[in-house]
Amino acid sequence: MSDDVPLRLPRYVFRRSNGSFRYKRNVPERLRPLIGKATLYRQLGDSYREAMQALPLVHARIEALLNDEADKSARERSLEIIRGALGDEVAEMVLAETVPEYSPIEDALNELGKDLHKQKMPTEVVQQVYTGKLKPDVLTLAMTLDQYEAYKSDSPRAAKEIGQRVERLRTDMKSVFDKQKLKYTPLTDITRQDANDLRDHLLSRVSANSAVRMLGVVRTAINHVIVEHSLTIPNVFTNLKIKGAGATKHDRLPLSDDQVVTLETAFSSNDTAWALYVTLRDTGSRVSEVSGLRVKDCDLEQQCLHLVATLGEALRPTTRSVLCHSRTLLPQPWQSWPKVRTRRHPCFQTMPRTEALTVVQPC
Repeated sequence: MSDDVPLRLPRYVFRRSNGSFRYKRNVPERLRPLIGKATLYRQLGDSYREAMQALPLVHARIEALLNDEADKSARERSLEIIRGALGDEVAEMVLAETVPEYSPIEDALNELGKDLHKQKMPTEVVQQVYTGKLKPDVLTLAMTLDQYEAYKSDSPRAAKEIGQRVERLRTDMKSVFDKQKLKYTPLTDITRQDANDLRDHLLSRVSANSAVRMLGVVRTAINHVIVEHSLTIPNVFTNLKIKGAGATKHDRLPLSDDQVVTLETAFSSNDTAWALYVTLRDTGSRVSEVSGLRVKDCDLEQQCLHLVATLGEALRPTTRSVLCHSRTLLPQPWQSWPKVRTRRHPCFQTMPRTEALTVVQPC
């Protein structure tokens, strides 16, 4: 990176009179009482090269600071202030509710609370610091989802999966309840009507069965916090009526014996169609998995297929191996292909639409 300074510096970066570079960020007015400053400064470096190397990390930390301050509860903020001003030992005593009455520690907390009041800190924070008694956080829908997500994230894969589900739910809830209700309204004030409103919103954009699954996450999350916090509130998301949920005529059901006989007659006249049909029938594979088979995915010695769902068909591409009956492998036209084709070559050649329609015409 060149040390030549451009005429226009990146946003939030300015050059001091001594030639060094600093990061300057104005704190939003709503956060100034919480942070205690109107402007945040960070040193970036003495040269333009150093400044540009340090800028991404400094900017990310400032963004995180502003976002975290906006999301912190009064309890968390009070404890951090006590820990920063009076030390870890006093903070632990406040947490354990063991601050002695009429002691120097209590006097120090009183003085700290008065200082915060002069700085126009939120009343809830001032009261908790002054008295040295922390109030429990109000349990909200947002906190409920956060705690359930943390509970279910026992592995990287599980964390990713539950994280995606919860994030989609948050988006839908913000559309229905707005951000303030999601973050600040006590869970005890969420009504059955709120649950019905979320249900109706989901039904307007997804299928009934998908709505059942998504609402099931909310219901389970609330049950989780009810147990963990020993609450005695009803779960308003229990037994929601969702019209159209359950089995329908469009569901994929197992083939009947008569249908199997009919299909065998229809597909047996074409080698490629027959191989596709037998593979689907005997392995229970998806169409996307079978159509993407390559020569190297067919293990004739172990009599199994290594199936990979293609990106176009699967939300989460997966790889799995399926054992095959000998009758599945014998009729395959690709059984002799490894001798003349590369291992990356697809097992099934593309069949023209007109030919495919001709093959299945007997059905």
